[in-house]
Amino acid sequence: MTLVALFLLVLLTLAAGQPSLPVPPSQQKPTNTDAEALGAVFRLWGLTINASEGACPSHAWHGKPGEKASVNCSCSAECRVTHLNVTGFRNITVIPPELFNLTELVSLDLSNNNLSGPIPPEVANLSKLETWHFNNNQLSGSFPSQSSSLRNLQSLWMFDNYIEGPVPQFIENLTNLIDLRMYGMKLQGPIPQNFSNLTNLEILMLGDLEGGRSSFNFIANGSNLSTLSLRKCGISDQLSSTLPNLPKLKYLDLRLNNLPGPIQPLSNYTNKTYLYLGGNNFNGPLPPEFVQSSLALDVSYNLFLNGTLPGPKKSINYINTSIDANSTIGSENLTLLNCLRTKECNRNNYTNHVTSFAINCGGKLHHSDPLRTVFDEDSTNLGAAGFHVNTVSQWIVSHVGSDPFSESPGIVNTSSNPIANLSELYQTARTSTSALWYYLVGLANGKYIVQLFFAEIVIVDGPGRRLFNIDIQGQNIKKDFDITNEAGGSRIPMNITHEAIADNSTLEIHLYWSGRGTCCIPYDGAYGPLVSAIKVFPYQELNIPPPQAPPHSTRQDEKRQGVVAGIAALCIAAAVISSSIIYLWWKWVSLVKRPMA
Repeated sequence: MTLVALFLLVLLTLAAGQPSLPVPPSQQKPTNTDAEALGAVFRLWGLTINASEGACPSHAWHGKPGEKASVNCSCSAECRVTHLNVTGFRNITVIPPELFNLTELVSLDLSNNNLSGPIPPEVANLSKLETWHFNNNQLSGSFPSQSSSLRNLQSLWMFDNYIEGPVPQFIENLTNLIDLRMYGMKLQGPIPQNFSNLTNLEILMLGDLEGGRSSFNFIANGSNLSTLSLRKCGISDQLSSTLPNLPKLKYLDLRLNNLPGPIQPLSNYTNKTYLYLGGNNFNGPLPPEFVQSSLALDVSYNLFLNGTLPGPKKSINYINTSIDANSTIGSENLTLLNCLRTKECNRNNYTNHVTSFAINCGGKLHHSDPLRTVFDEDSTNLGAAGFHVNTVSQWIVSHVGSDPFSESPGIVNTSSNPIANLSELYQTARTSTSALWYYLVGLANGKYIVQLFFAEIVIVDGPGRRLFNIDIQGQNIKKDFDITNEAGGSRIPMNITHEAIADNSTLEIHLYWSGRGTCCIPYDGAYGPLVSAIKVFPYQELNIPPPQAPPHSTRQDEKRQGVVAGIAALCIAAAVISSSIIYLWWKWVSLVKRPMA
């Protein structure tokens, strides 16, 4: 029987719904043809496809929302499977060993499934792979060194898994790589210096590395880089002296490292669109060249960074710096920002204390009848990096983040397709692909209740997962928080209630992405924190005691007691009289009846 005939026979058998029961991997025998290998893989995954006419049929089909699968073949000499795409099937949990018998595969995409366990070393058999995506699964263990034989790889996505160990050293040998993404896992730094061999890279996204101090030395030649994200990689180099010339770079994210010293203008700076430098140790003046209308700039959380902004600038976040913004914002805004930065909003220098807040995140002013609360409007567009100060209620919202490959919305709503039976408060939300902060400024010191309101209104179908962390007053209260999972489904409201202490007249709520969750479902940038509303109020309001009589009401209480006593006496007297009348009537009846007897 020819390979083509065998291939069609396997596909027809699958389409007819007559596959044999899956055999445990330990009992399966190696196969020698793509048809047999593909049939074994699909049986174990519980998939069927319909065979069609042709020497090597290519198929693309869909299951439930978000479930996609396709098979493409090449038949130049003999028919071989070259492309296999199976994504979004959360019931797919294992990698069949027969998969690695498809040795002509050029593209393998197994993202957004539920694969677990280690990556088999037999992946080395797929030496012709150019695209390998296995992001957003539950894979664990270390990355197999046998993968170093995949010298033809051009695109490698391995984020959002539980893979651990050092950053794979062998990647330095994959010199054809154009797109490399490794973050949201348990990898440990430093970044190998010989990554400098990867001179063809156009997209490099590394992040969330534990331990180990890295440097920029691994970027010896970044002439092709257009996107460079090194978020939370433990880099402690001087920025200007070690980062090489990157003429094509448009997106640079160096947040949450240990970058010290002054910021110097970068080479060929004019091409850049996004520059995220927050959460480092920069000091000295902010270069005026960085303040451009075409650049989204984040320098927040660099306390000793100073300087003066040359004029109005919308897309810049300089929260928790020493930058003088007198020329761009009003005095009330400046007072709140200084209060936030120095954390000295006490009774000596800030007398306008408040005790409660309510914010409709991403929405208009909202009156909540059940809660009897007015939620402030929070609909300001913060761009890719910015903040807004509410001087009336004394709160600040700060946002940093934009997806490198799309304009990520900072506000989402259901106006085009309202969700039935979902309160208006949950039909809008503020979101970010990196981080959101809400600062409540000028609080009277004490204990507070923080309520966070959530409903997933973006990732509502398919295999998408939104995961993010939540800190309140610097304490982590939720890690890998999944709104849909906590609420029991999308479009369902749920709340988190947490107690917090305000001891410096400020309260900070931080919601942030840590590299986990899907990146592109239902669109690029559909990830990161999302919050519908926030309410903060004093702790004692949860246990309101019964009303106490005011001091001047003593006489009223005495009169009230006298009235009650008088009424009680009258009731007793009436009862006695009634009893007497009944007794006398009974006696009279008895006397009348006796003579008749």
